[in-house]
This record gives sequence, structure tokens and C-alpha cells, in this order.
Amino acid sequence: MSWTARCSASTALRPPRAARILGARRIVPVHFDSWADFTEGREQLVDTFTTDGLIDRVELA
Repeated sequence: MSWTARCSASTALRPPRAARILGARRIVPVHFDSWADFTEGREQLVDTFTTDGLIDRVELA
């Protein structure tokens, strides 16, 4: 199993943590809906940031 495959299950969980650590005021996710390696899509991304209370900082194109 590749590193990407092993990590893909938790990929959506890391960006909110990183955003908090970095004090991000604006979050612009890229490639979340165009790379086949990623199993999470727009819905999971929105759910994760909503759950973490950061959805107001997320800008989706």
C-alpha cells in the first residue's frame, strides 16, 4: 500500500489542525476535487471544516 493510500483516510482531518496551528485567517483548499489520489471531496472538506468551526475561513471556488 502506498503512503498516499495509507494517509488518505485521514487527509481531511489534517487541514483544520494545520489551519489552527498556523493561525490561518483564510483557507483556500486546492486540488481536493481534481486529484484521483484523494478520497475526500468537497462534501467531506466542508463537513470537516464545519465540525471544527473553521468553515467561515474557507474559500471554495
